[in-house]
Amino acid sequence: MIKYPFEVKYIDIGNKLNIAYCEEGSGPQTLLFIHGLANYIPVFKHNILGLKEQAKCVAIDLPGNGLSSHGDFPFSIFFYAETVARFIQKQDLKEVVLAGHSMGGQIALVVALRYPHLVQKLVLLAPSGLEYYTETEASMMKSMLSFGSMMYGDASGLESAINGSYYHAQKKDALHIIKDLLELMKGEQGKYWRKMVQSNIEAMLNEQVFPFLPQVQQKTLILYGQQDAFIPNKMMHFTESIKSICERVVKLMPAAQYEIIPHSGHFLQIESAPKVNQYIQDFLKA
Repeated sequence: MIKYPFEVKYIDIGNKLNIAYCEEGSGPQTLLFIHGLANYIPVFKHNILGLKEQAKCVAIDLPGNGLSSHGDFPFSIFFYAETVARFIQKQDLKEVVLAGHSMGGQIALVVALRYPHLVQKLVLLAPSGLEYYTETEASMMKSMLSFGSMMYGDASGLESAINGSYYHAQKKDALHIIKDLLELMKGEQGKYWRKMVQSNIEAMLNEQVFPFLPQVQQKTLILYGQQDAFIPNKMMHFTESIKSICERVVKLMPAAQYEIIPHSGHFLQIESAPKVNQYIQDFLKA
């Protein structure tokens, strides 16, 4: 059994969904962390420890991930967004600031668009969803899923993807994260895991949020690591940069701001936790 850095609680939100979550600290605002593709709560350990004096910090394992319910779920972005919304309502959370990492950022955007009354602000950490894929590009990406292991699909792909999420050679927490995730995908669970990962990647492409960005009204803080190896997509968008993506997005979103953190990869919330926490802390007060 894997061990989390905080006490794990569970809540039944209906439809056979038992959601694992951690809750630390207190404050008028609730900072709700949503992890990315095939990840889990502990990737936010350093952020929760650094911010729990400023806000109530809550982090969840999405269905099919970590210690939450595993089952035959659709694994779409809309499904995850609905899960987050139901969790907020069931817990009666107020003044919610959604903090989504990678795929979790795309999920946070959909929650804000579909349930604006539940979301006060957004913090997007190396989010997916801010790049636009044409129909041809999306089809090409989906076709690649059938060739070998992609991203987190199997043990070697998972280890490669986690290590690739870092910029610094010491890869803080990487060994522990890899060990935990490998434990979660053992045996028959591995087949289930691969199906979920493929469904997740297809969902990110099929349920693009980019066209709807002008409708996002919440104040939004976008943070990227300057050395992110996954965003922008190096195969499809080789002329793009983190800065060009951010500049385009802030023109579309009426209340967005961005910061690019140097010497940081896709796991910027781990590698540059003090800087990320400071940006979030200032944003909570704004």
